This record gives sequence, C-alpha cells and structure tokens, in this order.
Amino acid sequence: MKKTLALVTMALLLSIVTAPGSLAAVKAGAACTKAGLTNITGGFKYTCVKKSGKLVWVKGAAVKASAKPSASAAAAGYTMEKVKANASATSCWTVIKGNVYNLTAWINQHPGGSSSIKSLCGVDGSSAFAAQHQGQSKPESRLTGYLLGPLTK
Repeated sequence: MKKTLALVTMALLLSIVTAPGSLAAVKAGAACTKAGLTNITGGFKYTCVKKSGKLVWVKGAAVKASAKPSASAAAAGYTMEKVKANASATSCWTVIKGNVYNLTAWINQHPGGSSSIKSLCGVDGSSAFAAQHQGQSKPESRLTGYLLGPLTK
C-alpha cells in the first residue's frame, strides 16, 4: 500500500514538473501552443505567432508591471501628494528624475534587497537612486516597466 502511494505521488509530481504549456517559461523563440495567445513576462508582452511553420513566442512592447491607474488619475497627472499616499510595501510609488514609478512588484525582486526599495516608497528617490547606481550604465532602463508617468508639479 505504501509503495503504491509512493508511486502515485511520484508520478503526479513528475507530471507537474514536466508538463508543457502555460507553466513553461515564456521567452522569445520558445515554442507555444496556439497562435494569438499573449503572455506578459518580465515587463514585456509576448505573442504566439507562426514562423517558418512553427508556433513561437515573439517579444513585443514593454508593458507596465502594475495595474493601470484610473482614467481620472492619469488625467490629473501624478502629483507628489499621490506619491506620498503610496508609501508602503503594498503600494510603493517613488519619483526618480521627474518620473513617477510604481515599484510595488519590484520590491521583492531587487538584487540589493527589499529594504533598498522600501526606503524609496512615497518620496522623491532621485538622489538615493543616483547614489546607489552611480557608475552604472543607464540604471533607469530597468525601471521602464514600472513607469506610471511624469511628475506633475
């Protein structure tokens, strides 16, 4: 009885680990299953297309990692007051070089640790960002997927 249970458990685990499809990592050139499917991974939208008789993922435009703000919020712009209202790990907005970013999804992914990002929540983090990343080539490029828009004065 124990051997049967162990075999069934092992088979179930292997089927989950080796199952292709939506659980597989999406990257440009990787096989996909149906033309027209889309997937957002790593801040980019990928689309399944037929190329040379094969279905593959094609990397598309950068997309925001956060939920889209309401039309009224976008129309009013992003003020420092709104940034200050998003000063927690569950809603972390910051200003860097005059642009507002929603870094909530980046907090636990930052290579320098979550505290580096949490300290930027709700404030103008331009000087802290510049000090931390001085000497790096275009560190702002990593933020593209988190951009909400320019800071309105």
